[in-house]
Amino acid sequence: MRATSQSGVRASLFAAIALTLTAGLAVSGCEPAPSSTLEVETSSGLVLAGQTGPGATAWFAIPYAAPPVGELRWRPPAAPVHATAPIAFDAPGLACAQPGAGEDPVIGVEDCLTLNIYAPTDQADEPRPVMVWIHGGGNYAGAAADYDGSALAARHGLVVVTINYRLGPFGWFHDPAVRAGDEDVPQTGEFAVLDMIAALEWIQENIADFGGDVDNVTLFGESAGGQNVYALVLAPSASGLFHGAISQSGGLWNMALDQALNPVDGNPPGTRASASEILVSLLIDQGEATDRDTAASLLETWSPERLGAWLRSLSTEQVLAAYVDQPDLGYDLPSVVLDGVMHPATGHIEQLRSGNYNQVPLMLGGNRDEQKVWMAFDPAFVDFTETGPVVRDRARYDAVAEHYSDWWNVIAVDEFADNARSPVFAYRFDWDDGPVDPVDFRYLVGAAHGIEIPFVFGDFQSNGYDFMFTAENAAARTALSDAMMSYWAAFAYYGDPGRGMDGDLPLWQAWAEGREKLIFPASGLPGMGPAYPSAAELLDALVNDERLELGERCSILRHNTMYPRFDLARLSAAGCPEAE
Repeated sequence: MRATSQSGVRASLFAAIALTLTAGLAVSGCEPAPSSTLEVETSSGLVLAGQTGPGATAWFAIPYAAPPVGELRWRPPAAPVHATAPIAFDAPGLACAQPGAGEDPVIGVEDCLTLNIYAPTDQADEPRPVMVWIHGGGNYAGAAADYDGSALAARHGLVVVTINYRLGPFGWFHDPAVRAGDEDVPQTGEFAVLDMIAALEWIQENIADFGGDVDNVTLFGESAGGQNVYALVLAPSASGLFHGAISQSGGLWNMALDQALNPVDGNPPGTRASASEILVSLLIDQGEATDRDTAASLLETWSPERLGAWLRSLSTEQVLAAYVDQPDLGYDLPSVVLDGVMHPATGHIEQLRSGNYNQVPLMLGGNRDEQKVWMAFDPAFVDFTETGPVVRDRARYDAVAEHYSDWWNVIAVDEFADNARSPVFAYRFDWDDGPVDPVDFRYLVGAAHGIEIPFVFGDFQSNGYDFMFTAENAAARTALSDAMMSYWAAFAYYGDPGRGMDGDLPLWQAWAEGREKLIFPASGLPGMGPAYPSAAELLDALVNDERLELGERCSILRHNTMYPRFDLARLSAAGCPEAE
C-alpha cells in the first residue's frame, strides 16, 4: 500500500513516515507481510532461493510466461506452464535473443521470459514496497542478469524485481503478417510491452508471498528501460499494475506507425530497420529473392498467413542476421510505436495533456553528458594513443555532446514534466569525478549515459564504468550513492522523494513548484537547479552552431527530430537534404 504524505512539504520525512503508514494501514486493513522464505509456491511452481549479496535473499529465473517460441513467436505472452519440479537457479535467467558479434552471432535465447526477485532477509511486520527494474539496451540488447538488486533491497527494505522482455525483432515487429489469424488479440507489434504487462500481472498474483506489497509497485528503468517505463505509463492496458514510475534517461523514441512499416524511400519514409526493409533483407538473405525489386514483387503475392508462417520458420540466427549490420539500430529500430492500439496515434504530449494515461507519481531524469559514452571511444572524435583516447577537436566534441545530450534531457524530462498532470520530480545527474591522468576521463566521459546506475543500485562492481571509479573518488561517490538510494527508496515508499528515507537530505521539490530539478553533483550535497531552454531554442542553437559543419548539423537535426516522423520541413529550412 503506497503511503502518501499529509503535506506537500515535509519538515521531517521520518515523522511523516510514521503518520502516513499508520493512517494507511488503518484504512486498508493490510495484513503483515510474511518474511522472506527460501521456498515459495508461485503460479509458475515452487521456487527456491539462490545466492546473492549480504542481507538479501534472491530467487532467479522464474518464468512469468510460456516460452515465446514456435507458434508463440510474435504472439502475446501466454500463461507460464506450472513447473512440476522446484525452480532452482543460482544465477538470473538467460538474456533474450539479441545480435552478437564475431563468432557469436546470437547472444541469449528466445525462451527468456523470466524474472528475478531480491528481498531482505530480515523479518517484515508489513508488506514491503516493490520496485520493478526494466533494463536498457536500445530495446535490442541487455538483460536483467546485468543488475543486482541485493544492496537496494537490503538497505531500504524493498522487494526488487528485475525482468527480461523480448528484444529487437522478437519484441518489436510491427508488420501485420505476424499477427495474421490472431484477430482476437491486441493488434500491436509491441510484444515486449505485452511481456512487461504479463510480468506485472505475475507480480500482482505472486509478490505478496515474497513479502511484497501488491498495492505499492514502482517501475524504474534506464535508457530503453526508461522509454519502456514511459510506454507503460502511457499504455491504458497497464492500468492498475503499478503505482509509481521512475524513468532514468528514458528517451522517447516513439515512431509513427508508417515510419515503422515503410521502406526508406516510402512516403513518408521509414527507417532502415522498418518492417519493409527487414522483410526485403530476409527474403534476399534466404534466397527467396535476388534484389529489392524481386523481394517487393514477392511480398505482393504472398498472403499475410504465408508470410507469417515463413517468418516463424526462420531460426533465431537467421532473423537476427538482418539487424547485425545496422549502423544506427538504437535510433532505427521501431520499438514503442504510436500504433493506435497500445499507444494513441496522437502522441504522448496530447495524451499527457488530456490526462488519458496512468496518472501515478513520476520521477524523471537524465545525465548531463548523455552522448559522450558513444563518442569517447569513437575514432571519428578521438585519436588512440599509447595511453588511451584523446579528443581530436574539443570544440566539435563539445558541440556534438551538448546538442544530443541537452535535447535528450529536454524531450525525456522537461517536456514530459511540463505536460504531465500527475506529480513529477525531475533530476539531472552531473557526477563526472573520474580520473584525469593519463587520460582525462572527467572530460572525455563526464556524466555519461548509464553512469548513474551503479549509484542507484549501490553496486560499483558490475558495470561498464570501472575505469571511472577509483580509490580517490570512493568516499564521495559512496556518499552520493547513499543519497540517491535513499531518494529512490523514499519515492517507492511514498510517491515523493522528499528528504530521503531518513529526512536528512536536501528537499527534492516537485517540478510544478518552479520547473526545477534536483542536480546530483560530483561532490557535496544535491540542490535544485533550473530547467533547460525549450526544444525550439535548442534546435535554433543547433542550426546556427558554427562549431559544426553543415553535414554534421543536419545529421544531428535528423536524429533529434525523427520522432514521430522525420521533420522534412525543418531539415529543408536548415539547408539539409531530405531525411534518408
